[in-house]
Amino acid sequence: MIGENLKKLFNQPTANIITPASEVAVVRENDTLLHAIIVLSNRSYQTIPVLDENDRVRGLISISKIVISSEDVTFFNEEILTQTKVSEVMDQIVPILFDDSDLEDVLRLIINNNFICITHRNGYFVGIITRKTILERFTNIAHNLENDYKLIKKL
Repeated sequence: MIGENLKKLFNQPTANIITPASEVAVVRENDTLLHAIIVLSNRSYQTIPVLDENDRVRGLISISKIVISSEDVTFFNEEILTQTKVSEVMDQIVPILFDDSDLEDVLRLIINNNFICITHRNGYFVGIITRKTILERFTNIAHNLENDYKLIKKL
């Protein structure tokens, strides 16, 4: 269990480690694979969330998933890319936590994922927590802990 003091330190200087939905590149489940490729390429991302029309997370789409789904790996077929919906290819297993989840849950999931989708309890997409943000926050703590606090070893 992560102690309350470390949780407080982790959430400094801001209490928010979530990249808000408005800043996250996403596609809709009814978008085409061509659109997904354009979004992924323009943002230089490997994987992005897939949302439904109600802004609920439905999956993840990645360049590798699109390539694997292509009938001809050596040459993208534009007809297939413009006719195939993201929902037909996306991964439906998504690391998701609620926006009030415990830090311990975040750490457990972020170990094996580049990001975690964050939703309200009603399923509405709030944003993502990235592994990079978590590592930056812990690096900050590691470098500044003794500058900000006097640590005394328990006997």
